[in-house]
Amino acid sequence: MNVRGNSENCVEEPVAPEWLSKLESRRENLQRATKLSHEVGAGAPCGECGDKCPGLDLHFWRKVCRNCKCRKDQHKCVDDDLSSWAQFEILGQICSKPAFIKIKALASQPVQVDWVPPNTMPDVVSDYMEKLGAAKVPIAGSDAAQKRKQQLEFQVPPHDLNAALCDNLTDAEAAQLQQYVVKIRENCVGQGVVVRIGNMGIGFVEYITPQQQHDQQHMLTGIDAYNMPMHMQQIPFNAALINDTNDLSFHSPLPVKNAANVRFSAQMRQETPARKLKFGTLCNLANNCGLPVNVDYERDTVFAQILHAEPLKQALENKSMGLPTSQGVIISQAQMLPDFMNASILGPATKQKLKDIGVNVKAVQSALLNSPFYDALYDTLKQNDIKFDECRVLAPIQSLREELLVNKPVAEELSAFVTQLPNSAAIMYTSPSENGLGKCGLSGSSSNDSGFGSKASTPVGGADLLTGAGLPSAFQQMRLTNKEPLPPAPMVNCRDCAKPIPLGEVAVKAERAGKEIAWHPECFKCYTCRELLADLVYFFHGGQVYCGRDLAINLKIPRCKACDELIFTKEYTAAEGATFHIKHFCCYHCDTPLAGQQYIPDEKTNMPLCLKCYNEFFAATCQRCNRQIEPTDQGVAWGDVHWHSVCFICAGVDCGKSLIGGRFCVKQKMPFCSPTCVRSII
Repeated sequence: MNVRGNSENCVEEPVAPEWLSKLESRRENLQRATKLSHEVGAGAPCGECGDKCPGLDLHFWRKVCRNCKCRKDQHKCVDDDLSSWAQFEILGQICSKPAFIKIKALASQPVQVDWVPPNTMPDVVSDYMEKLGAAKVPIAGSDAAQKRKQQLEFQVPPHDLNAALCDNLTDAEAAQLQQYVVKIRENCVGQGVVVRIGNMGIGFVEYITPQQQHDQQHMLTGIDAYNMPMHMQQIPFNAALINDTNDLSFHSPLPVKNAANVRFSAQMRQETPARKLKFGTLCNLANNCGLPVNVDYERDTVFAQILHAEPLKQALENKSMGLPTSQGVIISQAQMLPDFMNASILGPATKQKLKDIGVNVKAVQSALLNSPFYDALYDTLKQNDIKFDECRVLAPIQSLREELLVNKPVAEELSAFVTQLPNSAAIMYTSPSENGLGKCGLSGSSSNDSGFGSKASTPVGGADLLTGAGLPSAFQQMRLTNKEPLPPAPMVNCRDCAKPIPLGEVAVKAERAGKEIAWHPECFKCYTCRELLADLVYFFHGGQVYCGRDLAINLKIPRCKACDELIFTKEYTAAEGATFHIKHFCCYHCDTPLAGQQYIPDEKTNMPLCLKCYNEFFAATCQRCNRQIEPTDQGVAWGDVHWHSVCFICAGVDCGKSLIGGRFCVKQKMPFCSPTCVRSII
């Protein structure tokens, strides 16, 4: 406590708790974001335009520079620490600080990097950086460091996470955004962990020499850096650009550029976005059923129907809370119709047996192709004493599986039948070994130091040597050896490229994907955009990892192309293959509202332009009459020279022949129909 006052009167003030101080700090950050977000980085040079841009002048709500139209993250802002605060504080992930690390592939001395994987040993960090490659190591001040910062802000937009960083959201929109943030925080966001794949089994003790110990600690030298040669592009020689009257090469007819299609935007409606989001529910239920969470269960409609069933969810929740289940699980009471009677590959006896069991083609296909997943599901139901005798989905499929175990001819016949079905490859989940599912369900991992699977057990009758507390120094030079060979550790395959990750190599694992899943460092990418996930921040959905921007696309939440914010209103505008807030569907040049008005799409950005700005700033000038070629006019262009279609006539003396559809020659920016007409002027 703090004490203040004089000797006669002392007042004790309690010191604020740490959590309150952090909360106050967050509040101050948000206030600073609201007031200064459009001023941060002012004047920063553009990394795309270079000297063409005088410096960042951020538009108040577009999040692009008013000078060059490039995004803020494409400028080299040195005083922008707000976005990284928003991404990590709001999502509850760890923002690592700069550090010095030794990377042998780059230098013999430690180098400063802007970011390292959090909570990771230095040797693992060093190997991780080497696996990324020299061009992607975020050394302080390097292009890689700038790109890492740019990717973080682009992949996880700060304005996707807090209403204070958005443009005047209504209370309803702000509530929807907050609900969205809560759902992704609870269901899919995470940060990858860098580990070393290893295997420690129970064995005998043997001594190792100091030299052996040093050899084991020797770090990998890793990757050879190489430079790609730059090739000069050969510019073709264009004889038409030479002002020589003797060179009278004529060009083929030019196409007429039709009048611009003056357009109107379309009004769109959507249900309340955050309310319809359902991501995470299947992953949670799969985990409760002893199933891996890294699978896109929607591929198999039958199995997905079972996992989506509310009675199954309720029964598992009741069991987890110790409540009795009043009745068995009934997913459907409607009997499956036998739609396999015309299948020539099936014999009459097999068809009758399937009809008696009460299954259809989809159920047979699902039961055979994804049998290990049904094993885990039915084992969970049995262990929790959950009945399903009256269910017309679970019970028939279980009966079919029991029949296949005792009736080998039927099993072989149905296997051949399912194999020839056209969509079997799409329905089948990944191979059992990739999902950690064996013939009898889940198989545990024997890996220890990587965190894959459970902790290795202590040798019977011995102490836990992993702690090492109070042991004599002689024990520090002991190790466990396998004098009696143990079964080889299960191979870990990369989730992205499916290639094995050898023991001893570094890998990235994501908690939400399951303990058996790992990626090569260079393969931990967004499933959609294929970019490395900046700072290992991922969003897990449908069995894959995404960046925040592509997660919103997969969840079908529209994004405003003008302000780059997610749209949480029921009504919005669609134009040019993009979506906009109605209030943000404005002229890209002057911000005049265009909802319900005519507009012209900009040729470079495809953003809408009002007719006035198009004529004033973007319309071409006719070479003959020196008047603007308006959107409603037809025109002809040869390089950077433009004409009205009616002005594209021969410039020869007393000629005036229309050159539309005919061959022509251009000299001194004047079109001619023949050498005679050229010589009459030049």
